[in-house]
Amino acid sequence: MRKKISFVLISLVVFAFIGSEILPLPVLCLFLAISVALQSVVTFALPTLIFCLIFSTFQRLGKNASRTFVVALILLCCSNFLATYVSHFIGEIVHGMDLSLTQISASNELTPSFNFKLPKIIPNALAMVVAMICGIFVPKITPIGAQRFSTVVDGFVSLFLKCIQFVVPFFLFGFLLKMQYDGIIMVLIRQYVAIVFYLLFFYFLVNGMNPRATFVAMKNMLPAVVCEFGTMSSASALPYTLIAVEKNSKNKDLAKSIVSITTNIHLMGDCIAIPIFIYAILKSYGVLQPSQLLYLGFVLQFVAAKFSVAAVPAGGIIVMLPIIERCFGFTGAMSSLILSLYILMDPICTSANVLGNGAFAQLIDKIATRLHGK
Repeated sequence: MRKKISFVLISLVVFAFIGSEILPLPVLCLFLAISVALQSVVTFALPTLIFCLIFSTFQRLGKNASRTFVVALILLCCSNFLATYVSHFIGEIVHGMDLSLTQISASNELTPSFNFKLPKIIPNALAMVVAMICGIFVPKITPIGAQRFSTVVDGFVSLFLKCIQFVVPFFLFGFLLKMQYDGIIMVLIRQYVAIVFYLLFFYFLVNGMNPRATFVAMKNMLPAVVCEFGTMSSASALPYTLIAVEKNSKNKDLAKSIVSITTNIHLMGDCIAIPIFIYAILKSYGVLQPSQLLYLGFVLQFVAAKFSVAAVPAGGIIVMLPIIERCFGFTGAMSSLILSLYILMDPICTSANVLGNGAFAQLIDKIATRLHGK
């Protein structure tokens, strides 16, 4: 089944190159509208999915649940800090290059033929917090009831993930057509060698420096990465990410819950890409490199601000703009430029976020296995 999914998704990418050229414009707009509608349905169901996953995990872990998630939170902050600080050295190299950036304009964009959008009733973060509270206290009040409810929600999660495997190709195709029609797929594919190598090294370490295990783990993540590349939303790719981490982990429920929690806040692609953009723009405008102390202050604010980022297109940079302007003195034109650059490269950044979340879930799984011996 995994090979079939990967083949279908890769075929969609290939056909997007062809279809954007041969299909009539109204058909392209219709496919995009269908994708947008399906994305709305998936996003609408995500709070329920997150609640079910986290409640079930807390119910199973019992008294170990709180300790495990505190460790996960600390490691998450360390991971964001390390990725952001490492990108400082890449940024220094970029600043030393002879380059000049100009404002990127988007023209002739494909638009959906109709708009269907379900309202977002419950935020993902609220569903996460409520699930944690219920997962801690409900088993103490009614252990049998909590166990029965956990069985029911496990069935819901399993059914949802099975259904999503058939829906996502239709959900993804319209977005891929749009990206090729807008002329940005080939631009994106050539970007971010630094991100690829950093994530490859992360997976290599998490998988015990075993090349074969590293390859298998990243291959399992391929459907989630392709899905995210087209939709530009980590939340929309969450169902495929859950399927992938389940294959890569021993404590499957724990790994899936970690992914649900970290989707909005463990944004490794942003941590590497945004500082590189900052250095490139500073160079383009003739501004000197920031001092180590200034950059360290920026990193601390940057990591803290990750907890308020929404996993939606361009959500990462919108939250960060006030911090960037305050720390580096960005003018309106510079802020507009970094926003344009980020939007253009958003598929690459958020694909890296998905890969980073998959590796992080593996890391927590291995730590939990050692702590609890299972």
